[in-house]
Amino acid sequence: MTGELPADIAELIGRPMYPETADFPAEMGYGWNTLAATENGNPLYWEPAVAEMLAGGTVLPLSTLSLWMRPHRWSPGATTEQVALQVHFDLKERLELPEAIMSDNTIVFHQPVHPGDMISHHQVLRSVSGPKTTRLGSGRFWVIDVEYYNQNGTLVGVESYTGFGYRRTGTAPAGQPQESGRAESPSPGERSGPPAKPDPAHDQVRVGDALPELAHDVTATTVVLGALASRDWRPMHHDYRFATERNGTRDIFLNTPNQLAWIERAITDWTGPKGRPGRISFRMHDPVFPGDRMTVAARVTATPIDDTGCGWAELDLVVRGGDRTCTTGTARVALPMSSADNPWLRRGEDWRP
Repeated sequence: MTGELPADIAELIGRPMYPETADFPAEMGYGWNTLAATENGNPLYWEPAVAEMLAGGTVLPLSTLSLWMRPHRWSPGATTEQVALQVHFDLKERLELPEAIMSDNTIVFHQPVHPGDMISHHQVLRSVSGPKTTRLGSGRFWVIDVEYYNQNGTLVGVESYTGFGYRRTGTAPAGQPQESGRAESPSPGERSGPPAKPDPAHDQVRVGDALPELAHDVTATTVVLGALASRDWRPMHHDYRFATERNGTRDIFLNTPNQLAWIERAITDWTGPKGRPGRISFRMHDPVFPGDRMTVAARVTATPIDDTGCGWAELDLVVRGGDRTCTTGTARVALPMSSADNPWLRRGEDWRP
């Protein structure tokens, strides 16, 4: 592999590509699938009266945003497999890198998506690295942004993916079997440690505060439910042979949107329905597999107030599979400044995630 980036690839950097509109309007059925896959009981998404009071009506879970860039697995007249994030597959083909993973994900939530919204998006290639060698093989990293808009042209979110396209080498693949470190308590989907305080206001939060840890015993069903809920048909999230033989992992594993949804749940279990995530960013170091006792832990690192008067809690995040650190990241969530304050009502320049 030469270090020079092909000219036709270099010319694509910064150029919006593949503008598309979702196959169907946003609808809450997909939101409930995501909530069920992560056992997320946030009343903002389940109780119409709470949604009306806080957000002026029903809103979809923030972590469902990437749903609207994913096409149906098949549609009439299609002659090839329908895939999301086409730029990613273009790079694999053009650079002759047959395997690829996603390593990083950052999503900035601008405005909520409501049932009936028609979400459009386009993809922007931000960068392609020189040749790199990792434990997976030799290839290149690339960063792709997906910008999402509603039918009014309002920006609802921006998602950035870092992918690594590679050729496998003889080095040990990621995710070899090791002790899972599973504990017998607490029960799946429950919290460990003391219960969270209900709906903390900004002035009640201190740097160093730990969020109650979210724990869940991952099964193959967990993995497949998460992939199905996010309309992710890639086989490494449901096909054992593909995952082990093509990806070199020991089993199928959680996909990126499902990890995002578990992180969203961990944050809003702590904040209550008034907490409004503005940004979540994470790096996936090792897959989360069936058989892992997955834990999501977070700690407050800062409590700024921006110049619009919005109060924020900034968090460090760690997702573990047993005794392995699988994912690390950060988040920024708006908290009410008082009992009368409601971050969900912020719009335009008053919302700076």
